[in-house]
Amino acid sequence: MGGGELYCDTCGLAPLPVAAQGGAGSAGAGSVGAGSVGAAGSVPGARGADSGRSGRSMSSPTSSHSSSRSSKSSSRASRRSVSGRLSRSLSGTATGRSVSVRSSRGSSSGSTRGKLGAGLVSVPTVPRPDPAAAVLENPEVPERKRFCSKGDCGAPVGRSRGDRPGRTEGYCSKCGHPYSFSPKLRPGDIVHGQYDVAGCLAHGGLGWIYLAVDRAVSDRWVVLKGLLDTGDEDALAAAVSERRFLAEIEHPNIVRIYNFVEHLDQRTGTLDGYIVMAYVGGKSMKEIANERRTPDGRREPLPVAQAIAYAIEALDALGHLHSRNLLYCDFKVDNAIQTEDRLELIDMGAVRRMDDTESAIYGTIGYQAPEVAEVGPSVASDLYTVARTLAVLTFDFQGYTNVFVDSLPDPGNIEVFSRYESFYRLLVRATDPDPDKRFSSAEEMSDQLLGVLREVVALETGRPRPALSTLFGPELRVVDTELVRPVTGDTSTLGADRALEKAARRRDRVGGNGSAPALPAG
Repeated sequence: MGGGELYCDTCGLAPLPVAAQGGAGSAGAGSVGAGSVGAAGSVPGARGADSGRSGRSMSSPTSSHSSSRSSKSSSRASRRSVSGRLSRSLSGTATGRSVSVRSSRGSSSGSTRGKLGAGLVSVPTVPRPDPAAAVLENPEVPERKRFCSKGDCGAPVGRSRGDRPGRTEGYCSKCGHPYSFSPKLRPGDIVHGQYDVAGCLAHGGLGWIYLAVDRAVSDRWVVLKGLLDTGDEDALAAAVSERRFLAEIEHPNIVRIYNFVEHLDQRTGTLDGYIVMAYVGGKSMKEIANERRTPDGRREPLPVAQAIAYAIEALDALGHLHSRNLLYCDFKVDNAIQTEDRLELIDMGAVRRMDDTESAIYGTIGYQAPEVAEVGPSVASDLYTVARTLAVLTFDFQGYTNVFVDSLPDPGNIEVFSRYESFYRLLVRATDPDPDKRFSSAEEMSDQLLGVLREVVALETGRPRPALSTLFGPELRVVDTELVRPVTGDTSTLGADRALEKAARRRDRVGGNGSAPALPAG
């Protein structure tokens, strides 16, 4: 089991509990006995009586004995507002050894819609590429993206001076904090005795992302997500949080998490943490958008219908997270990949629980809601990021990180707003400065977006695309084809028919001839 931990280093599952000895407490090998460690509901992946099927997963990070032992937090205040990094935090500092975690694979939940675009729009599919071909030949972090990772410093680091290129490793000239933007792993390295590193795939907000082969499980391709700077307490806490939250998440639009492992850096002698995820081949929304750049460098916006199709899929994933009391916090064009005809969220480093008041808050300028820096993230702020992403994809949104960081441009200057007024109105509501005036849930926003998509497709094709009513069903049987009986004879003014009936009854009472009776003489 390695180091006395509760989980298998290969598959991440808990050991089979030891059966109680003798008496009424005796149990089979698949049941929890008196001598077992923990209860079936408190250990993720604990096996139940039905052989071969995983039991219940842990319901919270504190319900697992090993999780509570492996992480302790202390608070410290800091404030930043830098793209891809901490915007406000009361961060927890993780200590001790982290352990491998794997979620139980139960019945899949989530979208049952079928395909990208909800059958209304045809989105070009993105084939799954050869994973080995995606490895970077010369992995390097651009100088413009190098910043100090300590607390509220955020100073530029590793920049060139004159003819001298910037250093990828060193110390911040402002606060003295060490930084490193060099890959920790090299091709051929074996992580945790199991993962054979093929190379670097990309650099994300929390560090390098590596491609590797899982030699213990059918040589499958996996992704190892490392830390940008192992000395950064906020980054470490975010990585541990990602492992805990995603151990329970299973959704077709969210990347699968397999494991969390540690690897000894032979050069520095430190233990580096890595999250092991499923490999999702395809193109990010940012890559798809950048492919539309013209020779002069200007980017042709995505068709509105295609962008809405992406947003609907993303809202389905966010809604699933919200139903589990989790917030995504950092949705943007970089963090979702289209693979074949499905969109998947790939960067889950900013995910946090709704009641979490201590973990670092990660977001990106231009996408993050204005109230997050003061009151923290919420469902409304998650929906805000989806709307901002829609805006970035559908028109040339110049100044969205400065001039229009908390607003939208004048609709009279944006062609797509003039053509699709309902689309503009949806973005206005979803990005309202007051969170209470935005959509109340991902499902509500998705329903409204689907209505906008129907209108957009109808305008582009000239064919109406109505939806079946959810309130009224079709008429099952026609009772009559006429609203009123046909009028026979002469028509009369309103109320005349009743007057004629009264006159007829009066004639019957007086003899039927219509004349009054004769009065007696005298």
